[in-house]
Amino acid sequence: MPNASAAMPITKATANVARAVVLTTGNVRTRTKRSPVSYDSDVTRRRQLALAFACACVCDCSVERLGSSESAVKVCGQTTVKGIDVYHGDNGGNAIDWNAVKTAGIDFAFAKATESTNFKDSAFAANWSGMKSAGLVRGAYHFFHADVDPAAQANYFLATVGALSPGDLLVLDLETTNGQTQATIAANAKTFLDTVKKASGVVPLLYTSPAFLTTFSGLGGYPLWVANYGVSCPDVPAAWTTYMFWQSSSTGSLPPITGALDLDSFNGTLAELHALGEPASDAGSDAQPQDAAQDASAPDTGSDASTPPPPLSEGCTIGVPERSRGGAFMLALALLAVGRRRRIARESIG
Repeated sequence: MPNASAAMPITKATANVARAVVLTTGNVRTRTKRSPVSYDSDVTRRRQLALAFACACVCDCSVERLGSSESAVKVCGQTTVKGIDVYHGDNGGNAIDWNAVKTAGIDFAFAKATESTNFKDSAFAANWSGMKSAGLVRGAYHFFHADVDPAAQANYFLATVGALSPGDLLVLDLETTNGQTQATIAANAKTFLDTVKKASGVVPLLYTSPAFLTTFSGLGGYPLWVANYGVSCPDVPAAWTTYMFWQSSSTGSLPPITGALDLDSFNGTLAELHALGEPASDAGSDAQPQDAAQDASAPDTGSDASTPPPPLSEGCTIGVPERSRGGAFMLALALLAVGRRRRIARESIG
C-alpha cells in the first residue's frame, strides 16, 4: 500500500519458493469383518504397519517446519472471494465506478483513509460511500508511522472514518519502520490496534508482509491480512496460523479501473465475509483467534477467546510444529502395540 509521499508497493520476501510435497489422502474405510489370517503372519504385520503410518499421514498433512519458531509458514486457503484495495492515486486519480467494480466480480474493497496524524486520503470519502452504495463489503485502512504516537494515530483514523455500519472493517497498514526498533514497532502497532478495538467495538485487521519483522510479538491476536506476491499460497508469520485476507499482487488489473491495482482474496466464503465486523469485548493479545476453532484441545497460549475467529482455511498448512508430527507418529506406534498385544493373546489362547 502506498504512503503519502510515494506510491511504492510493500516490500516482499526475497525467497517465496515453496519447498513442499503435496500429500493426498483418499477415503479411509474400515472393515466390519476380520480376515481369517493369523495375527503372527507377515501379511498381518505389514497391514498393521501400513495402517499405522497411513493414520499418521492422515493426522498430519505437514512436510517440514520452514525455519525457526519466528519464521513464516506457507498456508493455502480459499481464494474465490475477490477484492481490491485502493488509494487516491488509483484509476489515474479519477473517481472509481464502484458499481462497475461490483459487476466485474469484486465482493469487497479496502480504501486508504489516513496516514500518521496529518494526512487524509483525498479520495477516501468518495470511495467509502461508493463501496457501500455498490453493495461491497468495505474496509478502511490507516498507513502507520511507527515513530508517531499510536493512540493519537488511532483516534485520528477513527475520526476520519466516522460512524461505522454493520460489517465495516478497520485495518492497520504496517509496512514502514520509520527508524524504530522491531520491539517499538510491534508495541506501538499493538497500542494502535487495542485503541481502535476499544473505541470502535470492532476487531481491526493487521496488514503486513511476512518479512517485515522478525517477530510480531503481541500482534497475533488480531486477524491477518498478508501481502505476499508471486506465490500460489502466501507465507504467514509465525504469530499466526492462518490469514483472513491475502494481497496477492500489486500490479493486477480490473477493467473498470485503469492502471496497476492491488488484488486481494478472502480466506472464506461470501457468507462468512458478510458476517465480519462483529463487535469485540476486550483488547487483543498474542492469541490466534482464527485458530480457536481448529483445535479446541490445543494448549492455552493466552488467546483472546472473545475475538470472533475468521473462517478456517480449507488448505493444508505446510510446516506445522514438530509436536504435531510427533503426536501423529505416537498414535501410529500405539496402533502397532495394540496389534502386537492381540497377536500375543491369540498365540496364548492357541
